[in-house]
Amino acid sequence: MTRPTGHLFTIALGLAGWVVVIGLPVLRPSATPETPLLWLALFIVVILAARALAFRSASGSVLSLDSAYYVAAALCVGSFGAGRIVAVALTLDAAARLYYARQRGRDAEDTLADLGYVLYFGGMSGGLVALSGWIWGADALVGRHPDTVAVFLRVIAVDSSLLVSHYALQGVRLRLLGRSWRGFLDDVALPGIIAEASLMPIGVVLVLLYDPEQPLGFLLLSLTYLLINLVFSRLSRTRKQLEERVSDLEILNATARRFAASLQLEELVEAVARETCKAIPEAEAVALVHRRAGDRAGLVIDGFDRLTDKFFRRPMQEGEGAAGWVMTRGTPRRIADLKDDPDVASRGGVHGMRAWLGVPLFMYGGSEGVIAVQSSHPRAFRADHQRLLESLGLQIAAALQNAHLYELAMVDGLTGLFMRRYFDARIEEEIERSKRYGSAFSVVMVDVDDFKRLNDTHGHLIGDRVLRGIANVVKSQMRGVDTASRYGGEELALILPRTE
Repeated sequence: MTRPTGHLFTIALGLAGWVVVIGLPVLRPSATPETPLLWLALFIVVILAARALAFRSASGSVLSLDSAYYVAAALCVGSFGAGRIVAVALTLDAAARLYYARQRGRDAEDTLADLGYVLYFGGMSGGLVALSGWIWGADALVGRHPDTVAVFLRVIAVDSSLLVSHYALQGVRLRLLGRSWRGFLDDVALPGIIAEASLMPIGVVLVLLYDPEQPLGFLLLSLTYLLINLVFSRLSRTRKQLEERVSDLEILNATARRFAASLQLEELVEAVARETCKAIPEAEAVALVHRRAGDRAGLVIDGFDRLTDKFFRRPMQEGEGAAGWVMTRGTPRRIADLKDDPDVASRGGVHGMRAWLGVPLFMYGGSEGVIAVQSSHPRAFRADHQRLLESLGLQIAAALQNAHLYELAMVDGLTGLFMRRYFDARIEEEIERSKRYGSAFSVVMVDVDDFKRLNDTHGHLIGDRVLRGIANVVKSQMRGVDTASRYGGEELALILPRTE
């Protein structure tokens, strides 16, 4: 089964539904009385309001608890009138949801998929309401005052056939689009049928209260119906917020352990990038702006492109781009679309990024860095992403301080290269890694010729300048995984992993 097959099936269902609600009444005119326009508008408004209060169940499926109102409409205004009401209301709802999804930055699918979604959402539901009501004789009760038992039996019959047929066709559609039957039954069909069926009694009372001449009782119960939907929606939202908070705490606990185990700056940069992408799946790129240990003048950006799994580093000027804005002001910044904010979009980042979110890193009593995430999708980051990134930022700042202190303890003050004891520890690690994985590495020893004569002739200050210059040249040519150290005096030692 392919997705195009699923999209074509979706369109076919939608068209069939519209044929039922528009074509069948022409072929089989109904004897039901005309419904006042005000009542038609009321049904549509209540259905749209119920759809606006849709919520996610614990299994993740979206529920709106509106089928009881569809059934009530079938017994109040006639099966085909109700079908048209439902078709119009749900088509408007589908079009609005598609529009707002585009506004929030969701990628546009192909025209076939979008057309199928709108046609299916209103047409199929309206057609099923019309057919279910017609099959079970809902029109026979319109304009009369039936007894409670007759209404009760009709509501159960119409609602049951509507729910079963709706979820059966929806299951076939989702199966054609690639979803498993087991997942559909567990996550969508069973929770949906149980939740929708629980409001059948309200549908019965709505039909009993329906009187075009005295609408107050019907209106009050309609408001109660919406209030029940609102309560379910609020409870669902609260449950979701609690689940997200628990998930955030689990993420922060895991990242804290990972960061605490990374004292070396290179390891910490990798841990920050990967853990941030794991915590915020929408992030396609991560940038860590910070100062090198002991360097108050220069900033660097350690970037990570998740799509290519590559790291890069470049210098950054104070106040540059969005990251500079965040660091200077010490406040988070969320940019929905970088195309709308070219004045703060940072140069030199990952190409094609649209959404940007950055928070400051507070160290040494001030804002001394930034952790930022980027996405190629506009409006990819929400307020909950910002809250989580701020919490991660607190951990990253503490880990950076520890890494800087460790680096200062292991770095030679004159050259800025690592000390001998750090070199000894690193070479032991590379030897063990080479034994375990069979990877090669190189060791380069550098000795400055006639350095003693230089010191004796021109003085130690000149000798120090020469050593610093040589060290700067070496550092400028090093990869992120390489290690350069001052082995002793004028001798330098380099470790170059994965080279021969």
